[in-house]
Amino acid sequence: MAQVLPGSGEEKSWNCVYPAYINSNRSIKRGRRIPKEAAVENPTYQEIADVVKSLQLEYLVQPTKHYSREGDRDLWQLGRVKVNIMDDSGSPFNEAVSNKKELMLYIASMIPKLKSRSAKAQEQQQAGNAGKKKRKGKK
Repeated sequence: MAQVLPGSGEEKSWNCVYPAYINSNRSIKRGRRIPKEAAVENPTYQEIADVVKSLQLEYLVQPTKHYSREGDRDLWQLGRVKVNIMDDSGSPFNEAVSNKKELMLYIASMIPKLKSRSAKAQEQQQAGNAGKKKRKGKK
């Protein structure tokens, strides 16, 4: 399937996935919905959309939406993705995810494997290594 254009009306019954649902830096009280061990550090709605796209599910990206428990409204916390998991008869489109919890766990397991996520990790590691100097001299 593919991304759907907003305004068709059928996406109202779809499942919402906010980045806070799978963020390991959040507490359950602040909105995390999966176990901390399975969660990802600071996911974005773009990363969630990339994983949902790989599942070939219908989805709708809403980049300006805020999670209701967000007090600070930081820019990296913006956005949500609405996903259609079930067809009209109630059977799942993809066998890997049959409910919202399985969807969130699958997304959290796949985000670290994204090319964009691994490229960021390599950049951070190189930046950290560049700042370290070896000292030579007197003891």
